[in-house]
Amino acid sequence: MEKVYNELTALINAFFTKYKDLDEKITAARPPGDAWGTKEIIGHLVDSACNNHQRFIRMQLKDKLIFPDYGADNQRWIQLAHYTEMSFTDLLLLWKQYNLLLAQIIRTVDPATLDHYWQIGEEKRTLAFLMKDYLSHLRNHLQQFEEAVLRVTNL
Repeated sequence: MEKVYNELTALINAFFTKYKDLDEKITAARPPGDAWGTKEIIGHLVDSACNNHQRFIRMQLKDKLIFPDYGADNQRWIQLAHYTEMSFTDLLLLWKQYNLLLAQIIRTVDPATLDHYWQIGEEKRTLAFLMKDYLSHLRNHLQQFEEAVLRVTNL
């Protein structure tokens, strides 16, 4: 998991450094249609961090976790948290700090628990899979964020 930790912390720090001073006018811009704006994307990543924090800890405590999946409710989570009403600076800092915590959990995970799994219906996802997949999920949404910024700044 050391590789995941290193890649995750490098990604977090590089992204934060690049976007920490992004103009609030850019982050407040609404994309056309149902697309998420920049604050909604970062808010979704905060929700993802919160849910994965629970998984990463609980799966080290028990060999089988039955825990709800919030994937179908992503939009409602974003709406209920009102991320678009937060300052982008505060939201990005919250994202950064929460992800640094997850990186620490990944770095220090008990190797004996990496085969513990999360049961979702008939599907089983191991802790090792979830930790690696978290990095991939984060990369995908940070790319989505950068595309959203480009749409706004190239208008």
